Amino acid sequence: MTDRKKTVDVNGVINLIKSAQRILLCAHLQPDGDAIGSLLAMQTLVKRLGKEATAICHDPVPDNLHVLEGFEEVRRPADVAGQDFDLFISLDCSDQDRLGDAAPLFDRVPSTLVIDHHASNTCFGMYNYVDTQVAATGNLVFRLYEAAQVVFDPRVASWLYAALSSDTGNFSFGQMDAEFFQQMSTLMQAGLDIVHYARLLHLMKEKVFYKLLGRALSSLSFFCDGKASCMRLTQQDFLAAGTTSEHTEGLVNYALNIPGVQMCFIASETEDRQVKFSLRAIKPNDVSAIASEFGGGGHVLAAGCNMNLPFEEAVARMQERMQQALCP
Repeated sequence: MTDRKKTVDVNGVINLIKSAQRILLCAHLQPDGDAIGSLLAMQTLVKRLGKEATAICHDPVPDNLHVLEGFEEVRRPADVAGQDFDLFISLDCSDQDRLGDAAPLFDRVPSTLVIDHHASNTCFGMYNYVDTQVAATGNLVFRLYEAAQVVFDPRVASWLYAALSSDTGNFSFGQMDAEFFQQMSTLMQAGLDIVHYARLLHLMKEKVFYKLLGRALSSLSFFCDGKASCMRLTQQDFLAAGTTSEHTEGLVNYALNIPGVQMCFIASETEDRQVKFSLRAIKPNDVSAIASEFGGGGHVLAAGCNMNLPFEEAVARMQERMQQALCP
């Protein structure tokens, strides 16, 4: 039986793809720009290597990512439930639960590969290409294009830009190094229209976003002598704004980018009455450790988790834990 903890490098990944014929690719539930950008880029890479490639995700592609050409090719796990595949590639997922409805498919496919950059990754595949030193999973997919000697084009460049820019707050945080910007340079040379995609992906917001922002800012409060802040959105807030939690992406940053604040969170009440937390911090603080204590995970400076508790109780627990971290 194959060792479920086997580590592979870029060449190992290319060999796995070449040894398979029908490949299923999946990004994590509630996908972001890194998840979808990496998924679309990887699907095209697999096809250019002469293999069949099907992209799936537990949740639909968010509206803000519909600017990426080919997003409509991402299907739901139920659409492929009766089909057979040789290789399952998980992208940007730290553990199998993050696959959502695709998790049973992962168990059924004879060979599985995990490609990810999260420090909390459990190496749950038969083969694992995990590098926690890069800013985004898209950085790893870029390496695969180079290793396979597959040419970048403007469409692939737009997908990888979405991946790299989303997980770094459009180049304002994260593990950016010389390799990161060398990759960005290559994407520009491949025809990336960075002004176009930067505006669509990071500056343009739906009207409901600003309605939610107003309600979130009205709840803004500070604790731990101003070193921490939090915002809250209840179901009543979402109903008043005429939207759901899908449009909360980026709201949490408004609680962090305040002089003196080192750590923050936004708590959003979901339709099934869970409480979703998005956590942010500035160096040298670590919110991934806090998120993992509540069953979540993510990056050192950006993480998340859910609590199945009454809203106010959940907020109080997170506030207490953050206070312990900052003001012991």
